[in-house]
Amino acid sequence: MGRFRSTEELYALLDALFRRLRAIPEIRQALTASPMVVRFRFHDPTGEVTIDLRQDPPQWTFGPSDLPADVEMIQSADTAHRFWMGQLNVPQAIATRQVIARGNIPKALRLLPALRPAFQVYPQVLRELGMTHLLEEPSPTPRRRFPRLRLPVLWRRPPHIPLPPPLLWPIPLVDAQTVEPALPPPRPHPLPEDPIALRREMLQRMMLIRAFEETLAAEFARGAIPAETIHLSTGQEAVAVGVAFALRPTDWMTTTHRGHGHMLAKGADLDGMMAEIFGKAEGLCKGKGGSMHVTDAGIGALGANGIVGASLVIGAGAALAAKLRGEDRVVVAFCGDGATNQGMFHEALNFAAVFQLPLIVVIENNQYAEFTPLARHTRVTRLADRAAAYGIPGVHVDGNDVWAVYEAAREAVARARQGEGPTLIEALTYRWRGHSEGEGAVYRSAAEVEAWKARDPIRRWRERLEAEGLLTPSEAQAIEAEAWRRVQEAVERARRGTEPPPEALTEDLYAPEPAWLYGQGPMILRPSGRTRERSTAEALREALAEEMARDPRVFLLGEDVTTGGYFGVTAGLGEEFPGRVLDTPISESAIIGAAVGAAMAGMRPVAEIEFADFLTCAMDGLVNQAAKIRYMSGGQYALPLVVRTPAGGGIGMAAQHSQSLEPLLTGIPGLIVVAPGTPADAKGLLKAAIRSNNPVVFFENKLLYAEVGPVPEGEWIVPLGVAEVQRPGRDVTVVSIGAVLSRVLEAAAELAREGIEAEIVDVRTLVPLDLRTILASVARTRRLVVVEDAPLTHGFGAEVIARVSEAAWGLLRAAPRRVAGQDVPIPYNRTLERLALPDAPRIAEAVREVLR
Repeated sequence: MGRFRSTEELYALLDALFRRLRAIPEIRQALTASPMVVRFRFHDPTGEVTIDLRQDPPQWTFGPSDLPADVEMIQSADTAHRFWMGQLNVPQAIATRQVIARGNIPKALRLLPALRPAFQVYPQVLRELGMTHLLEEPSPTPRRRFPRLRLPVLWRRPPHIPLPPPLLWPIPLVDAQTVEPALPPPRPHPLPEDPIALRREMLQRMMLIRAFEETLAAEFARGAIPAETIHLSTGQEAVAVGVAFALRPTDWMTTTHRGHGHMLAKGADLDGMMAEIFGKAEGLCKGKGGSMHVTDAGIGALGANGIVGASLVIGAGAALAAKLRGEDRVVVAFCGDGATNQGMFHEALNFAAVFQLPLIVVIENNQYAEFTPLARHTRVTRLADRAAAYGIPGVHVDGNDVWAVYEAAREAVARARQGEGPTLIEALTYRWRGHSEGEGAVYRSAAEVEAWKARDPIRRWRERLEAEGLLTPSEAQAIEAEAWRRVQEAVERARRGTEPPPEALTEDLYAPEPAWLYGQGPMILRPSGRTRERSTAEALREALAEEMARDPRVFLLGEDVTTGGYFGVTAGLGEEFPGRVLDTPISESAIIGAAVGAAMAGMRPVAEIEFADFLTCAMDGLVNQAAKIRYMSGGQYALPLVVRTPAGGGIGMAAQHSQSLEPLLTGIPGLIVVAPGTPADAKGLLKAAIRSNNPVVFFENKLLYAEVGPVPEGEWIVPLGVAEVQRPGRDVTVVSIGAVLSRVLEAAAELAREGIEAEIVDVRTLVPLDLRTILASVARTRRLVVVEDAPLTHGFGAEVIARVSEAAWGLLRAAPRRVAGQDVPIPYNRTLERLALPDAPRIAEAVREVLR
């Protein structure tokens, strides 16, 4: 029960308040300076008020209004009361959905400064109306007071601490030698073989999509969809159906944030789709993906993507997987006209053309890139002409003619199946609604919209079928009624659906792994016990060769990898494994995106990025795709891929080829981050990374490539997430991060000559971090120093210290110390470069300081 007794009481209060505010010149002028129509819709009690700020003085209407609103705010009357009392953080309220906002929210939020004086006026109005009961605040729950215990220092500094579990990250571990992820088998959704039945089915599927999207628009408008926006494709149904009907159930598809129609056209589960958009546990993605990311692996969908252009490089990767396995399978990648200006569009098409991949790229040219018309974002307005740049066919088709789209798609699919490579299809169409629900689409005229509605693809197809005697009007009406009935039933089931339980929050982030791969339980595979001296580069090559020989799904891709790459690690592997070591264009987004798509399609790609600095050219593939697709899909996909990259300075390559970017990626949930410090660990960890079912970023320090050390013979695997005590000691714990290990050990040897015994812990894996081993060491030494090459500010060492401090705040006898790179770009001058990076003297001095 809210504070307000009735709608009438709410209206009386707001009317009096608005009159007072209108009478204050400063407030009135500030409000009318941003002309717009704002509508507030209330519940508890129900009510509605529309305020027209385009007029001076402003006008308002209580109850329903036909005036189109620029902004709508849906909230309880109590929430509105808290706002006028100055007690509501509006952006936070919108973020937490106390207020459901629609329309031009940034413009509306700019009104807040103008309304601040109203926070003093509102209580006055309450008193004048005799509504002082609304000023009464509920009594706070009394806090229990406990006497402060004064404990002796001995008890406040316990000599031991409880150790955390071995693995803090939510990686499901299974007691098995191998755990193989797999896409669900294709769910049969056969299309009619009879030509007449096929044409009628096209109409049925388009009507289903239309009913689905129009229903979503209505549900969104009334605040039932738990999102601030959704993207609908009303008017574009012919493209989705025409393309999907040219595919087999086993063919793959990638799509976009406007992908509902594509999913339904290819046979996605209607109930699961609706439940997902309602955010329910029964959704296809368990409520974790929502409208922009809803997907159904059972129909061959490899995700819907909120990043413009990402579907193309992922699709190219899936097509590469099909080609490497010799499968009779094609991939369709949908995108909009705006995506053709993305670098990923160019990289994907060039990549697909170079490798002659079975990829069909379908541009749904609805003539607007969000709010910008086509002619204002490209000079090449016939987008199919762009195909000439890649030496592939470009086809322009009427996207509102489902049969024309179907014929074009069938021809492209046939070419792809015959090994003739990719095709670019431009389907000219139009979206009837705005870029996203809640915006008014003021960038186009009503006449333009009506002209395109007259070319409604559903009506055109229905009329054609009727004209050819293949359908009667009553049959068409029955098909449409059935579509709406199915959608309404799906809505009702979604409303009754269950909320995801709290434990679902951390589920599906990582794919299940064998427990032994993380040091849990006995190692299944053991080395022979003999060692050889190998450089790190040689050890890495051994790891790659052994894993490629063991598993035919493993393949390498990257720039110049057939000749060894920049540091020669992969030299000779192309001859040893023909067809599985692929030189790519200089296209980092395509390299990582293709690795993502290939991994989703069941391969185990190892991608090489020539320098870690170039990861910044492909951050979307790592941060938004590899790290998130499994989670967003509710665990439908696994992404077993490795990204190898040389990192760090010390070889005079200056600022853009010398960075240590490990900390940049350790804060991205879903990634595993590895940085070995010895040749043996480089080999053992790379083999573990390739066997992992999750995306691993594998940093190889350039200075480490030439370092030589003992490498075990035989099946040598180092578990992920397990640190190693490289040198025992009693006086101080030194945590080494990455290839700085050799300098840490050098400093430890120097300190030992002074009688200082430092215990050296090499983390080896940054994510997941083996905090247990670090804390056990700190419990013995009571002092901590962390060392890394990355810059000091926001370095990973700060994370180590924070976690140790939280777990053992009373244990340390001195403040922890950090030794890290200087907060400068790596300079070219070698003297300055050496000053920028940690060395043994700096490390030793930090240890001495912590012991003073």
